Amino acid sequence: MTVVFPPLGLLYDPSVLNHQTPPGHPERPARVESVVSGLQNTLLWDRAAHLPVTPATRDQVRLVHTEAHLRLIEETCAEGGGYVDGGDTYACPRSWEAALVAAGAAIGAVDAVLNDELGSAFAIVRPPGHHATSAGPMGFCLLNNAAAAAAHAIAVHGLERVLIVDFDVHHGNGTEDIFYEDSRVLYFSTHQSPAYPGTGQAQYIGEGKGKGYTVNVPLPAHIGDDGFLAAFDEILLPIAERYQPQLVIASAGYDAHWRNSVFVQGIDERMTTTGFYALSERLQEISNKHCPGNLVGILEGGYDLDALALGVRQTLSAWTGEPPVQDTIGAPPGGADSAETLERLFTRIRGIHGL
Repeated sequence: MTVVFPPLGLLYDPSVLNHQTPPGHPERPARVESVVSGLQNTLLWDRAAHLPVTPATRDQVRLVHTEAHLRLIEETCAEGGGYVDGGDTYACPRSWEAALVAAGAAIGAVDAVLNDELGSAFAIVRPPGHHATSAGPMGFCLLNNAAAAAAHAIAVHGLERVLIVDFDVHHGNGTEDIFYEDSRVLYFSTHQSPAYPGTGQAQYIGEGKGKGYTVNVPLPAHIGDDGFLAAFDEILLPIAERYQPQLVIASAGYDAHWRNSVFVQGIDERMTTTGFYALSERLQEISNKHCPGNLVGILEGGYDLDALALGVRQTLSAWTGEPPVQDTIGAPPGGADSAETLERLFTRIRGIHGL
């Protein structure tokens, strides 16, 4: 029997543009503007359900962050803004508002799919979230949107098995931190290593009740589409088969695309937008098999505006059963390395996790 769900849901509120960063900062309002403008006047945009966004409450974000974390952001904004992590994470006077809207959109996406309103939902948000730990912001991230969404699914909807798949080029150390001792969330991450933030080694698999529920796949540079797809096929699919998720959340970062290396130092994975379509197909496959209709995407990184807009469109096309959009950007100069070089890594990870 084929289960047919209503269309894709999109959650976007222009107030996320109020999070302003200094000139030249890669995490800028134009990122979400490019995504929205790239979707408008397409069938995806026309057919989607456009859902209102309710800002997250303090209680909702306190499920994953300490009160001191929240006060730091709130007070920095009230005092006129500034850097909140001593490095690259900036808050302006209206960033607290934007961060709550971003987290609220992620939570709203979860509510929409779990209430059987939609087949899938995607939150077009900023600031991104996956580097924000339970205790503090970092890496352009103020609040951890994906973590807040997963915690909401557990606390309000009673789920016991939430799968977060993070395909951003950077390891989501914050999401790992928040659920490191919790079996109710399985965190799976493909990321370049070495690269910022220097975490995500394969041997870090969780502790206590969460032991075995963190799955890190640290990939070398230059592996391109084939390398990422091999990681999904050889590690993620069997992990998902064993875990039997009730909800799939994609921490959807598009900075593994080859054009992002000019915006952020130290990354060069050489993916294409066609590769993002194929990754997204696999996430749809997991959802269809284990939790039909329970698939959520939450925007993370991606700094080349054209690649980001087309990457998101490829994901949504895959999730709605549409063919891939023509990749007008093309393949990276010089190509990518052979995926065969990854077999030793995959063998090690399979051994660590008993696959």
